[in-house]
Amino acid sequence: MNDFPYPKIQSFERLQVSDGLMINSERWRLAHEYHHQRQNVQFQSLFLPGIICGLGVVPIEPPADLPAKFRDGRWVQIQAGMAINLHGNFIVVPTPLDFRISTSAFEQEIETVYLVLSYVDPSKLKRSNGNEVIVETFRVNEKSTSLADTDIEICRIAITQETLEIKKPADLFAPAVSELDLRYRLQAKLRPQDTIHFACFSAGANSVAETKQNFKFLGQALTSLAPSLGMVEIIPELNIQSEFTPDQILPYHLIYLHSSHINALNESTQLSLREYVANGGSILLEIPIRDTKLEDLLAIQSELQNARAKLKKNLPPQITPRFTDGSDPSLRSELQEELDAIAIEIRSQTDELLNSFKSNLPIEAPLLNFAELERSHPLRSQPFLFSILPIILEHPIQILAGDGIIAVFGSLPSLFGGMIDGQAISREDIRVFQELGINILNYATQRYAMSRAMQLNPQSRNDMAPSSDQRRTTNMLL
Repeated sequence: MNDFPYPKIQSFERLQVSDGLMINSERWRLAHEYHHQRQNVQFQSLFLPGIICGLGVVPIEPPADLPAKFRDGRWVQIQAGMAINLHGNFIVVPTPLDFRISTSAFEQEIETVYLVLSYVDPSKLKRSNGNEVIVETFRVNEKSTSLADTDIEICRIAITQETLEIKKPADLFAPAVSELDLRYRLQAKLRPQDTIHFACFSAGANSVAETKQNFKFLGQALTSLAPSLGMVEIIPELNIQSEFTPDQILPYHLIYLHSSHINALNESTQLSLREYVANGGSILLEIPIRDTKLEDLLAIQSELQNARAKLKKNLPPQITPRFTDGSDPSLRSELQEELDAIAIEIRSQTDELLNSFKSNLPIEAPLLNFAELERSHPLRSQPFLFSILPIILEHPIQILAGDGIIAVFGSLPSLFGGMIDGQAISREDIRVFQELGINILNYATQRYAMSRAMQLNPQSRNDMAPSSDQRRTTNMLL
């Protein structure tokens, strides 16, 4: 999803009505603008801009009454429909509208033309003083540059110098040159409660394109799995060689960092990351464990846990009443001893890996194992409940977390995208790990929001103009 701002925070002003008040055009306008402003703020606060209904685009024959030079294959018809723009204004196209695409491409370049709608405030149009009723209207534009925030895209078309006729696409999901492309139309919908800003550290030519793609798949899953959350589609790459200031990274709720890049962090960025975490930001640290002792230990731990579960399930029913958990005490004891020993060894291995990064990262307090987190901790319970960490034997993972650091031992982002080491994983496993990923996004968003809510906003303080109705509220008794 795109990142759309909330309306500006300011008080509403409305007409003070009393007996004998003389109504003139200015007071009438003030009374109506109050309701218009409240409506716009409501829709901008609760909904994202986009198409509500209709506004289809269809290639048509050129009108016969036009000069010959305009009767070509560049005509489309915009169907009736409604949309809502960034500021909460409704755009209504009451009847079909014929439109000619006039943009031309030069030489061998391919030009992308955007067909957009924009709201037009009727009060700013020249009109006859004799009209008692004015109609809210719109404007149709074709653009070949970036769109304005208030534009509603209804179609885009790739054209070349040879483009003579605009057509419907043979493949709706892969339009060719001169074919209508409706893939990027935004539909109006409820605004998510939280919009996640996510960024990735990368090392120059060693980009994180695959990681970004995996997180985009995770962002797409939010629509159906966690509609109260949304992720901004554009995921910036932060060059690990750059010297970042706190202000440059504070806008992001979560930053991804691969362990191979940690040693490349310069001192300025290290200090900024410490301030970033202290101010509510979170770092997702991926530490590969392929072909390591830790990978083998995690696989063995998972097998022992499965064996314990099967032992309980397969016991004869006649011996079950003797034990509260239905297991043979000797076998259960042996399995538990093995699991305890494995857990100690796993903790030793993870601590050893983390200790090599502590000098470069803001890891102040010991990180807790996923299983050691409180059951009510957001990573384990919100919005999806996990009693234990899900494991795929071929690709085990371990998670340690605390104070804004989420250390993932394994290839968790690859599991979001359903492919790891070039092999596909099952749909059930993809869904489980996407739910875990959503818990991580939710944790980072909650931590960011609560931390920022307990900080003074210098900009707000500077912008606050003194007013006679501003006063302190207190419960002190005089």
